[in-house]
Amino acid sequence: MTKVVVLDVDGTLMDTNYLHVEAWARAFEEVGQRVPRASIHKQVGKGSDKLIPEFVEDEEAFEEVDELHGEIYMDLQQHGHPLPGARELIASLAERDYEVWLVTSAKPEELEQYLDQLETEGKLTGIIKSSDVEESKPAPALFELALEKAGGDADELLAVGDAIWDVEAAARAGIRTVAVLSGGAFSEEELKGAGAVAVYDNCAELLDSGFPENH
Repeated sequence: MTKVVVLDVDGTLMDTNYLHVEAWARAFEEVGQRVPRASIHKQVGKGSDKLIPEFVEDEEAFEEVDELHGEIYMDLQQHGHPLPGARELIASLAERDYEVWLVTSAKPEELEQYLDQLETEGKLTGIIKSSDVEESKPAPALFELALEKAGGDADELLAVGDAIWDVEAAARAGIRTVAVLSGGAFSEEELKGAGAVAVYDNCAELLDSGFPENH
């Protein structure tokens, strides 16, 4: 029986994936690497340590791109907002006494604004960030740490994410994932192919389905 719900943030709770794509595209161009935005979109959800090497090999350029992305994204972040049903999902889970954990590759300065917009105060059990582990998604470390901190069995946890990287990372930690299409990069077929047990349009549809009792 599910007791703990682990939520991804970008693309699942927050409409920020396309802002990240734009920030990465501009950052790569600054170092002389023009990358199609569609290619970047498919990589969003990974930590920067996994995303940047897909397009840049030079170590010095790696550091510059990472820094540039952070600076550019902070200017764009004001255009991000909670996705349909995100606030309601968190509130509903907390009201029904589920443990609610956020698992995210977002940088601390990004996360602070997200928490405010999602109205999470008093509703979260905890937050696990990429900086808390040695490897970011799609490595399972974030979800393994969630499992350790929650103190339960893997079958008591259920994850929600928008990218195949979320699904694959959770699966490698033995955790089932319900996916949403609100991140825009992957189809229902791709998400189920990665191992998602169910796929919904967004958090609003997920909540209306009776989640998590019916999964």
